Amino acid sequence: MKVSASVVLLLAAAVLADVRCPPQDDPEQPPVLLAHPTDCDKFLICNHGTPVVSKCPPGLLWNDSQKQCDYPAQAQCAPGVTPNTEPASKPSPNCPPEYDPDHMVYIPHETDCGKYYICDPYGVELEQTCPSGLHWNPVVNYCDFPELAQCEE
Repeated sequence: MKVSASVVLLLAAAVLADVRCPPQDDPEQPPVLLAHPTDCDKFLICNHGTPVVSKCPPGLLWNDSQKQCDYPAQAQCAPGVTPNTEPASKPSPNCPPEYDPDHMVYIPHETDCGKYYICDPYGVELEQTCPSGLHWNPVVNYCDFPELAQCEE
């Protein structure tokens, strides 16, 4: 029995259909990223209403609250559990009203030199943690040696 490629593609699209993907892409907004329904090491990128499966790098799992691949301890992924798609927080006054992926906005943490915030596409501050022993350096916008970051806790 011969099966045409178009039938296979149609079946694959039907299997991967996800009502969480908007029917149209907004070129002014970043792509919609969703948790994969069964695999923690995968996530979905919505493309004109159709989810496209993408895989995290080895050793990382999808962190749906951060919308990025992350270390397993931070990812808090539970396969088969549909995550809450409601925004977790309101936009921050520290984040710009317009998202520009070419100019990310970083904000130092108020009390912890080993942490900082990054503004997500919706204007929400997402807390990030520097690797152990490093401090956030707002001058260069990356985690740095404490003596170079000169952060006072």
